Order: sequence, then structure tokens, then C-alpha cells
Amino acid sequence: MYFKRILVTLDGTKIAEKTLPVAELMAKDSETELLLVSICDPKPKITDERQKYLDAKSAELREKGIKASGKMFCGELLPLILKCITDNSIDLLCMASHGYTGIKKMVLGSVSEKLIKSTKLPVLLVKEGYEPDKALFENILLPLDGSLFSETCLKQVSILAHDFKSKLTLLVVIQPPCIPSDRSPNIQPSWDEYYQALLEELKQQAQSYLERLTGELQSNGIKTEFRMEISDNIPETILSTAEDINASLISFTTHNRSGIEKWYYGSVAAGLIENSPHPMLLWRNSI
Repeated sequence: MYFKRILVTLDGTKIAEKTLPVAELMAKDSETELLLVSICDPKPKITDERQKYLDAKSAELREKGIKASGKMFCGELLPLILKCITDNSIDLLCMASHGYTGIKKMVLGSVSEKLIKSTKLPVLLVKEGYEPDKALFENILLPLDGSLFSETCLKQVSILAHDFKSKLTLLVVIQPPCIPSDRSPNIQPSWDEYYQALLEELKQQAQSYLERLTGELQSNGIKTEFRMEISDNIPETILSTAEDINASLISFTTHNRSGIEKWYYGSVAAGLIENSPHPMLLWRNSI
């Protein structure tokens, strides 16, 4: 199994607890260890109750043969989570995307953005409406754009697909080509002909790219197929494709870029995180 130490954030809510069945699946390897972490206000009654809660959840996991322990901290959320990640050699962060206090702030607010930017760890987000089951890794959707950047998580996702005997669907969303506004309508070929020629070239490039990757993955024993769509709205198309193929997980690469690349990649990721009903596995890359 790729992950050896998984940090699971809990705040005592049922929503946050939806991460636990997911973490259990990830910890099917006997060498994987789960660390349940909660950040709360430094009030004696609250801290005592929260530690008892973490101890109880850890005990339930250990009864299932899973290595697990719980730690409770008081203070500012972001620095404490980052310190816990470093101190415990964590290699995956698992958290719910909605909660009442800490988790809600972490995922939906500025703390979430800072956390993803501040750690190189992959992050598994479980959405509020998600109903846990054993099919989390049954059908993985991996959006790509043909760049090395988007491919940086391909190796890790293929390991997961191999370990869980998943079906992996590769997706490329082609954005329609833009005709320069200063191009005279009298120039030959016509605007429509030029547009179609550019679009056909993009489709051929995407087809070759997807066929190559699919062939490589299939040769390694991974059940793989691909989809190619044309759309200006990349997040919406990714989500509609996820519905079409009944995806159980969406995985993609995030970034720490700036300028136009930050706007482009950041808007796609933000659109998915905000609107996807599916669990998402985000991989950080600093290319």
C-alpha cells in the first residue's frame, strides 16, 4: 500500500466521521496506521470529552485489526495540523469537506487553501453528502490536460487502482479553440473552416495521448478506459462525466503556481471541490 501513516481530522460531528470508513479502506494493509486528530477550544470539559471520543474511535478501529491512535490539541488549527503532520511522518491527510467549526473552516475557508498550499501531502476530501461504502476505489476518474503537471499523480493513482482492482477512467476536456478577434473574415480558410481544423487537430492530439496512456496502464494490468469531451466549462464537464461513468472517486493534481497558471488550475480545482458530490483525492505538485 502506498500510504503508511494517515491523519484523519475529526471534530465530533457525524459529517466528519464519514472519513473513518474511507480511512479504514486505505488502512487495509496491516502496516498502515491511522492517527485521529481533533483541534478544540482549551476548556477542560470540552478537551476531556474530545479525548474520550478519540480514544473510543481509536479503540473501535483497533478491534477491527487496524493500527489507530487519537490525539487532541488546543490552539490554532492550521499550525497544529501542520506540526502534527511533520512530527508524525504523515503521508496522507483525510478530512471531511464540511463540519460545524474546525473542519468547515479548514476546507471551505482560507485555512483550507493555506493548508493545501503549505503541505505537499495528498489530501482525501470526503463530501458532506457522501454515504460511505466499500466501493470508494471501484471506479476512479482522473482528469488530465496533456501536461506533465497533470500527469504527476498518474503513478500514485495507478498504484491505488492496482491495489484495489479499480477501473480507471482517463478524461481530457478539450477547450474549443479561440479565433483571434483581429482575424479578417475574408481570409481563407474561413473562420468556420479554421475553427474546425484547429479543433480536429486538438482532438487528434488528445486521442493519441489518451490511447498511449491507456495502453501503458492496461499493459500493467490496470483496467483502463478513456473519455474525451469538448467544453469551455472544465469543472462542470468533469463532474458530468463522473456522473455518466458512476465514478466513486475523482483524483487530480493541484499546484502552488502563481499568475495565470494559478488562476486556471486553481479555478478548476475550486470548482470541483465546491460542487462535486464525490470524494476527491488531491495530489500536490510544485512544478
